[in-house]
Amino acid sequence: MQLISKFLIILILGGSLVAQTGMVVGQVVDRSTGLPLVGANIMVQASNLGTAADLEGLFIIMLPEGNAIISCSMIGYAPVTHPVSVITGETRDLTFELKPVTIESKHFVTVQGEKTSGHMLGHLQQTNLSTTENLISMIEGVSLIARGSYAQEPSIRGMSGGRMNVTINGMKSFGACTDRMDPITSYVEADALNSIEIGKGALSIQHGSTVGGSLNLTMNQPKYASQQSTHWQIKGGLDHGSRERKFSFSWNRTSPGSGLSLSGAYRKAEDYAAADKQIVPFTGFEKMNLNFGYKKRLNQKSQLLFELVSDDAYDVGYSALPMDVGYARLRMAGFSINTSGISPNILKAEWKVYGNAIDHWMDDSKRELLFMDMHMDMPGFTRTAGSYIDLLLGKSAQSLLKLRSDFYWTSSYADMVMYPEGSSPMEMVTWPGVERWNMGQFMEYQSIIIPKINVNLSLRYDLFHSMATNEMGQDELHIFYPDNDLERLDHLLSANAHLAYNVTNNWNSVLSFASGQRMPTVSEAYGYYLYNPVDGYLYLGNPDLPVEASQQVEWQNSLTSSHGRMSLNLYFYKFSHYIFGQIMSEDAFSYANGWKKYVDGGVAQISGLEWSILHRFSPHFIFQGGVNYEESYLDDFQDFLPLIPPLEVHGSLTYESRRFWVQMDTRGAALQANNSKVSGENPTPAFLTLNLKGELDLLPGLKLNLGVNNLTNQLYHEHLDWGDVYRPGRSGFISITLDNGIMGQ
Repeated sequence: MQLISKFLIILILGGSLVAQTGMVVGQVVDRSTGLPLVGANIMVQASNLGTAADLEGLFIIMLPEGNAIISCSMIGYAPVTHPVSVITGETRDLTFELKPVTIESKHFVTVQGEKTSGHMLGHLQQTNLSTTENLISMIEGVSLIARGSYAQEPSIRGMSGGRMNVTINGMKSFGACTDRMDPITSYVEADALNSIEIGKGALSIQHGSTVGGSLNLTMNQPKYASQQSTHWQIKGGLDHGSRERKFSFSWNRTSPGSGLSLSGAYRKAEDYAAADKQIVPFTGFEKMNLNFGYKKRLNQKSQLLFELVSDDAYDVGYSALPMDVGYARLRMAGFSINTSGISPNILKAEWKVYGNAIDHWMDDSKRELLFMDMHMDMPGFTRTAGSYIDLLLGKSAQSLLKLRSDFYWTSSYADMVMYPEGSSPMEMVTWPGVERWNMGQFMEYQSIIIPKINVNLSLRYDLFHSMATNEMGQDELHIFYPDNDLERLDHLLSANAHLAYNVTNNWNSVLSFASGQRMPTVSEAYGYYLYNPVDGYLYLGNPDLPVEASQQVEWQNSLTSSHGRMSLNLYFYKFSHYIFGQIMSEDAFSYANGWKKYVDGGVAQISGLEWSILHRFSPHFIFQGGVNYEESYLDDFQDFLPLIPPLEVHGSLTYESRRFWVQMDTRGAALQANNSKVSGENPTPAFLTLNLKGELDLLPGLKLNLGVNNLTNQLYHEHLDWGDVYRPGRSGFISITLDNGIMGQ
């Protein structure tokens, strides 16, 4: 009723004004709870126009025709900015979802939505065929480890696997493949993704102790609305080069007190062709994904959320490995209750309980050349259950305290069954039913000392209890460790400190220090008979491994102006007890070079820089680019660390108008000659690729998306690609998006 009343007042008192202007209407809500934010400030940049949100979080602004940038702010929340194109006599809808101010908003890189302008990465336009990995790889300091075209594994500043924490909506998950062929990111589709939060090194320890960083994938959630409504969307696409077909859908129902969401995607790809027109075998796959969410408002301050994630992949080829994947499956469920304003000092509280199951089966049934000259199956699974409680305390954004208590249990098992010709099957346990219990306590404090200086302090303690429970696996490891009961108790302590100084109104400088620790992974501590195709060695776990530790220092500077933003990060890591594979024996089977054991590799170092720029030449033309460079060294082995990317560059030029956008982007890397000899790496040549893509609004509710990847048909592979397998050659794609907006025609 309030929104209707405002419309009537404007129509009665400002008829002549309306005839010359357009209208922007919208709502401001808390991003995590969906509740309206009363009194939020809405301002039009480069003008004196503004208003405040009413009791329902609603607002209306009249603007002259043209392009404008509207910002929304409120004490205790991170500000959000949206561009808008105003047309005379038309109405534009705009929703601001504000996030409570915590340290993550300063030290996480966030990609949110498809065309968000709040972060420079939002201008890297996406297509219907984009994957979660595509989004992640656009962030400075993030690279992808490829073992095929499917399930590429993210790496932050050369650190991956157990050196990173990966969560889905804050829920812990662990891959079930001993060769890391199923990173958690492979179980999330880009269509269902709301944001990607990246923490680098031990600067972010909310989701667990870490030395390499954290990655939290947040899914689209159901929303509330002032009136009941239903929205649906269907997408279909074809990529000719990778021979991939994709179909996806989403359905959302909103009402004043509840919301429902359902989305799904189906993808199928055949073996692709490289730039030399040679088919790269074992690069096809088939995949289905479903996501469901239900949100219910309990009262004006509280809500509950129930979420389900289901993902199935079949017949996944891995060109860089001697085996493929018959299936990879995730089932995940979570239930949470959020509340705000419990008392003047408790701004927000959340309790969540969750569980997930991952099953993974490697097989070689489609291979003519068999590893070890015999068929074999390698199934594995993980089961995880956990819970956490979050509290945000404080009276204003001047001083905030965040507390988290979390707990999880996980169990990991994998074995290998070999079928020698003319003999009985043989079984070997590669993950001996490892169970881990973890209890963690996290605290962070943020304070504005004076208007130009902010201080942020974080501390985390973790208690881990690990043990091998499978009898056969215990017997195998006792051959090498007869006096070890294969049970361990570990105490981990991590901390960081950030000092942010606003040198000028447009120059912000942040100096950060961090100390992190991480547990050895299941493979590093308990793995048995794990073959690494990169160096050709069999790997043996080591239950006597110490906790790996790191010290980190980082200096971040960012400059902003009305035309864009530029940032420069300089960082340095020093590791102690760096976990590394050391040659144990050159004697092995004919197919392997020997045995390696995970050991305390001593001191290691990583240093580098990240530079990025966003510049608006005009309201329509935007340039975005970046450079990453890092160096590494493993002191005791006098060698470079493995899987460290070379100098990388990327850039894009985008033209946007009201009905279409077109973007030219490029990505390249220099020669990587600092390869790890001990790990069997080869030098990698330089490359540069060019892509062209665009989108056209054919009708309201109907969009056409098309483009060409690898426009110059570059024959290349990246340094982090296992087996030096070539990436796809020139590849044209086309897709269509249809939503219920077309029903109004």
